[in-house]
Amino acid sequence: MVTFAGVAVFVPDALVMRLVGGDMLALAFWRGLLAGIVLLVGNALLVPNSLPAKGEWFDGTGMTVILLNAAGVLSWCSAMEYTSVANALLVLASAPFIAAVLSWLFLREGIDRTTAVAIGFVSLGVIVIASGSLGQGRLIGDLFALINAITIAAYYVTLRKAGRRNMLPHLALGSMLGGVLALPFADFVPVDTATLLLILLSGAVIVPLAAGLLLLGPRYLAAPEVSMITLLELILGPLLVWVVLGEHPGQRTLLGGAIIIMAVLFHAMRRLNRAGVTA
Repeated sequence: MVTFAGVAVFVPDALVMRLVGGDMLALAFWRGLLAGIVLLVGNALLVPNSLPAKGEWFDGTGMTVILLNAAGVLSWCSAMEYTSVANALLVLASAPFIAAVLSWLFLREGIDRTTAVAIGFVSLGVIVIASGSLGQGRLIGDLFALINAITIAAYYVTLRKAGRRNMLPHLALGSMLGGVLALPFADFVPVDTATLLLILLSGAVIVPLAAGLLLLGPRYLAAPEVSMITLLELILGPLLVWVVLGEHPGQRTLLGGAIIIMAVLFHAMRRLNRAGVTA
């Protein structure tokens, strides 16, 4: 339920960003700043004893999470600036499999055959999506989405290395740093009350609430089940934008997305089946 709630909160995020419109780096500033403040205040009020010790705020692990989340804020908003919602979200689906490759490289964790096959098909799906962006002016946005997936994957690996340590404050500082780094490149324009409320919804509600819930979910749920629940975001997010704003994903995106979704579903089902047999 925690993971499902996190996904449900995050589903309308892309639609809200599209409704805000304007320069996405300007939105990145507000999202990063607001989300960071809410996460820090929430952590301090709800679980004050879990705040990092004096030497843990900016140690190697802490700085890695801060920098990765800052890069994630910038790359996600840049992806939303230059490509479609469907492309951005479907490319983002490669993050768990990129994490598997990074774990193999840096943590010496093996990659089983099921994961290897899924990585191959996810890679194929990303290539198909990118091929549809050629000549459409969206390839740079797809690249930013891939960078975002890599930063999230590296974040997963860092969390795995950190164990049970609370990294939420570092996540908050990373969000704020991402917002500050976006500031010199942002194009701010006056906004009306409705747009201001959407910015507050995006930065102060959706991002911190979804991040907090999705950080807690994997503690109580097996990774394959988490993967299947997050499929809802990949399907419903672009569909919501398509229905409300008429942003058609395009044939190549639909084909590549189908390949990615089937690969994620195949991987999750095989892992669940294996866990059931083992039990």
